[in-house]
Amino acid sequence: MTTVQWLLVIFISAGVGIFSNQILENIQLNVWVARGIGCIVAVIVALLMYKYFMGKVRAS
Repeated sequence: MTTVQWLLVIFISAGVGIFSNQILENIQLNVWVARGIGCIVAVIVALLMYKYFMGKVRAS
């Protein structure tokens, strides 16, 4: 993976994690539970994007 792809993975997964965290905090869920779920969402998105980019590298 190139540096640009790594940066895309990091920024997009962090953005999705922050978005899900804000949604969960607005429904009056415990702040630490919301942050934990936001962290898990960010990790899942990062792993999915990593798998996608590595599949494109192997195919070429």
